[in-house]
Amino acid sequence: MAVATMHPPQSPQYPAIKPGMMGMYIFLASEVMFFGSLFAMYFYLFGSHIVWPPPPPSSTPEFYVSWWPIPFVNTIILLSSGVTCHFASEAIAHDNRRQFFMLQIATILLGFGFEAGQLYEFINAFARGLTLQANTFASAFFTMTGFHGLHVLGGLILLILILFRAARGQFSSQHHVGVAAVTLYWHFVDVVWIFLFGILYLGVTLFR
Repeated sequence: MAVATMHPPQSPQYPAIKPGMMGMYIFLASEVMFFGSLFAMYFYLFGSHIVWPPPPPSSTPEFYVSWWPIPFVNTIILLSSGVTCHFASEAIAHDNRRQFFMLQIATILLGFGFEAGQLYEFINAFARGLTLQANTFASAFFTMTGFHGLHVLGGLILLILILFRAARGQFSSQHHVGVAAVTLYWHFVDVVWIFLFGILYLGVTLFR
């Protein structure tokens, strides 16, 4: 007498998320809430004023934020660094170490170029009398772009650490979670800047 053999149903196999990537996802979730609170603060200020930006003190120029040329050039630089960072991660995933080093170094140089452009913009603003205390828009502007600049600086430190670890042979096609996690973070600062550029520069220009 034949006896039917019952096999337990097999659950579908999904690729497990590496702990390093899971940690980065959790960290970025907290960063989304942090920047979300800054944007919420900005829109609250925007809705609380009849005229936006509010008139600055008489000693400060009437309008002091323009999307051209430094912010626009900085946007191109940062988005370009996102492209090089992405393909650097792809290169190490395929064991193309030479291409990885070239693209990773290019990403770091572009990142420092962005920081230099932002520093130049801040110095020019301070020289014209624009400070955090000029008005509510100035306070929001420096707070939001300043925190973003600090996040870019943190990303640059991570990119340099990844570069040194790769030089010591710690990454390969079988082990590159660190590269992927830092690449994800760098894309995050890219996306945040797109919103900052659209709201603080283009948006203010439209509502002048």
